[in-house]
Amino acid sequence: MIRALDANDDWTFGKGIANYLTNEDAIALNVRTRLRSWFGDCFFAVAEGVDYNNLLDIGTETLLNGDIRRVILQTEGVLRIETYESAINRTTRAFSVDTTIVTIFGNVTVTL
Repeated sequence: MIRALDANDDWTFGKGIANYLTNEDAIALNVRTRLRSWFGDCFFAVAEGVDYNNLLDIGTETLLNGDIRRVILQTEGVLRIETYESAINRTTRAFSVDTTIVTIFGNVTVTL
């Protein structure tokens, strides 16, 4: 079980057990959280996260996608990546990932 997040990515409260996610929904939230973590940014897990500092540059898209796939596959409960698509908009400087992963509970889509 993992605490659910609201539309602003804040923890939800006030509904008891209904504020927690289970099964593939919990794994999907865990994947999204891990993909939002920057490598070396968390004092108690400096080896966790995606190395955005070094890989968000021209010519490093293949390396960035590889690192993102690594983080997804190292997430507890993830068996494999079914589909994966990423896009970098160089005008708006936006980066997005859409992936379908196979978990121990079934398939789930994760969007970042």
